[in-house]
Formats: sequence, C-alpha cells, structure tokens
Amino acid sequence: MQANRPSNSLTMNIRDLLLPALAADALCLGPHWIYSQRQLASIYPNGIEQFDSPRSSYHPGKTAGDLTHYGDQTIALLESIARHGNYTPEDWAADWTLFWQGNTTSYRDGATRDTLSNYQAGHKTPSTSNDLSASARLAPLLGHLRNAPLNERITAARSQNALTHGDPAVIDSAEYFTRLVHHVAETGDILQSLQLACDGQYNALRPAETLAALSPVLELTPPEAARALGLTCHLPEAFPLTLYFLSNYAENPQQALRDNALIGGDNAARGMILGTIFGAAHSTCWLPPHWVSDLHEWERIEDMLLGVGI
Repeated sequence: MQANRPSNSLTMNIRDLLLPALAADALCLGPHWIYSQRQLASIYPNGIEQFDSPRSSYHPGKTAGDLTHYGDQTIALLESIARHGNYTPEDWAADWTLFWQGNTTSYRDGATRDTLSNYQAGHKTPSTSNDLSASARLAPLLGHLRNAPLNERITAARSQNALTHGDPAVIDSAEYFTRLVHHVAETGDILQSLQLACDGQYNALRPAETLAALSPVLELTPPEAARALGLTCHLPEAFPLTLYFLSNYAENPQQALRDNALIGGDNAARGMILGTIFGAAHSTCWLPPHWVSDLHEWERIEDMLLGVGI
C-alpha cells in the first residue's frame, strides 16, 4: 500500500493521529471485551466493516459510532489542551477528575475507579493498574506537541500515563509509543521504527526483548496470535499483541484495525494505539469514508480544532 506519508514530524498534524485512533476505538465498541473467538465469529461471520453497538454489557447506552471509555477520555484530554492552550499534568489531572463528575455514560474501569478513590481520599496517586489503556489516550497530546523537542514529548506522555497508572512498565510504554510516533513520522517506516523506539530510558518495559520473542508469533493468524499472547488489557499481553499487528500490517492499516477488532478482548486499547501509529505513518487517506462520517464525535471535534487553531 502506498499512502501519503509525512516526511517528518513537522508535516504531521493532530488529525493524523487522532482521527485514526478514534475510528479504531469506535470499530472496537461492538466486540469490546468479548473473549470467545467462537462467539465473535458467530456475531461477525463476514468480519467487521461497520461500527456496531456493544455486544457485551460493558457500555450500556452506547450505540454504533460512539466511543468506548478510552475514546471518551481521549476527547477529554483534547478538550483540556484546547481549554488551556497547552498541556500540564496539573491541568489534565483537574480536568480528568472533572470529566468523571456526574458522568454516567463512560464505563469506569479498575484504573479509573482506584484513581478516583485515591483522589477522593486526599491522595493524588494513581492506581496500580498495569493495563495498556493509558497509552491509548496519547494521540491528542502527541499531536499537540508534535513540534516540541522529543524529550519534552516523552516527559508529557509519561505524566499523562502516570495520572491513572502507577505501574512502571505502563509509564514506560508512554515513552515507547512516543518514540515510535516520532520515528515513524520521520521515516515512514514502521518496522524500522519499532526497533529504533527501543532505544529509550525504560525502567521496567523491555521492548527489544518483546520484539525478539515475537518473531515466531508473526507467522500466526490473528486468532492464533491472540491465543499465544493473550487478549486482556494487561500490558504483558496487550503490548506484544499490539506490536504483532504493527509488525504484520505495517502497510495495511485498514485490515489491521478490522482484524484487531475481530479478535476481541481489549481490542479498543490496542486499536487506538494502532490507529495513532498508522496515522503517523500514512496520514488518514486510508480510512474508509464511512468510518469518518459515522463517527459521532468527529464533527464536534473538527469544530473544536478549528476554533482553537490546533
């Protein structure tokens, strides 16, 4: 697949990262947190081409074209940046807690519940969760800071993850994906960038070892890879499975998002990260038009981006 690739980070814009991430999230809403491959094959015998309403019990009130709670929080981060004209961890912490006040439409996962509980007890500390979802929210932040020095982007991304996730490997994953977006935007080469991004200050994450161990899994189909690696939100399963899709579908992002959605589990967190990386590599020209037109929040987001000039 040949696509319009940014030659460097200066040509990448916030829409390139954000729109594919949100489209991926909406695509995953229907099968989100369903783990049975037999059940998913029965629901989607022809694969997943369209947005669907939730087929599990986790997102009551949501309909096709809506976002999971990951996408909702991503928009909240974008709104926070737009409101203040910049990003600071303090502003984001205040706006994130405000987002949840009276919110009855977004699912409160364990990391959210535990972090809010800590804040309500007067302790501004994150949960101990080790799930990958914090990195799913990075698209608006990395788009906003795309022209900032890489170290500044890494520091901001780490602080964004650390708001809700205290696990050091999850915080490290913010750096890895920030470096990956940087290298992909510079080179247009996802496979090379997966290796380049390993050169970071990681305390707990071992991306080079993960990539090396992934080699035999790359020969497997997505359902086989899911069985080999695991489908949960926890980083030891979600991180290598995300790298599997980036490695095997570097030039076929549309199919990557479909196949990732179809294997279920915590497909939304993986999908949002995939969308962000594919947007850095290929812009948005590969997205099916109906994924954009059917995305309920996108028109409002476009108006907000135009209004604040980001």
